[in-house]
Amino acid sequence: GLTAREAYMVTINGDLALSFTAQPDSELAMVEKESPIESVEVTEADDGYLLTVISRLPMGSSCSSFSGYKINRRFFDRVEVTLTHQEVAEASVPCTADLPVVVTEIPLGDSFESGQTYTVSVNGEETSFTAQ
Repeated sequence: GLTAREAYMVTINGDLALSFTAQPDSELAMVEKESPIESVEVTEADDGYLLTVISRLPMGSSCSSFSGYKINRRFFDRVEVTLTHQEVAEASVPCTADLPVVVTEIPLGDSFESGQTYTVSVNGEETSFTAQ
């Protein structure tokens, strides 16, 4: 007896315990896409280097979610990272316009040669750092 996309609250003894939105019987098809990147920064950490990436969910929090990242270190002086999100495949679905910020911290480790400059590319957005 629930209506799809309507918010419901479950209360126990007068206290709010859970709030949820009913989903339609058929799950929306999702596709994985590269996330839009706002900034990338590499900082030194106790156990090596830390990459901090700021991205956004381009279809709002109701129609997209963070998926993850992949690191490629096939080149000596370059680290390539792909950051992805899931979003609804159907263009006719109404989505929120909140476009939430996602901050992702990615440990890069300490296997960098001192004095060498490295380039880090995240979905084409690049930054460089010199290993200490």
